[in-house]
Amino acid sequence: MSTPYPEIKRWVLPGAVKSATLDGVLPSGRRGNESGAFWLGVRASVARVTAVVLPQGKGVEESPCQWRVSPEVFGAISRWAKPRGLTLLGIAHTHAAGIPPELSWPDRHQSVRVPGILAVVIGNGGRDDDHHDWGWYVYEDDDYRQLRQRELMRRVH
Repeated sequence: MSTPYPEIKRWVLPGAVKSATLDGVLPSGRRGNESGAFWLGVRASVARVTAVVLPQGKGVEESPCQWRVSPEVFGAISRWAKPRGLTLLGIAHTHAAGIPPELSWPDRHQSVRVPGILAVVIGNGGRDDDHHDWGWYVYEDDDYRQLRQRELMRRVH
């Protein structure tokens, strides 16, 4: 059976992706709220993230225990990305200080559930700037699976 989702064996995230993500989420994190970013690029065996989208404004909720993006915002991002040949490769979001960078139940069950998509949790409201300290997960077999350090080093560049 064919799938509309080509397998991703590796993700390439240039340093600018990390910088743009942290710069975008830190202001909300400093206020004690969760925030996040969408990582877009071309889906392929080696998927390179080429765009970081930082949703803000109407339809985006940032609170101490939740970052939520409405379906309308998802739609606007999709309408922007499609003509550029981009697709969603990952979602990064923060957890507040003291909350481990692990996927919560809503992160696992009320977020995007597409094979091969990355879900990344940045701790301390975005202050954890070492990506090895982040929680890295990939959606496979109807659930998110954590990428341990060895696999992370092999599959994420």
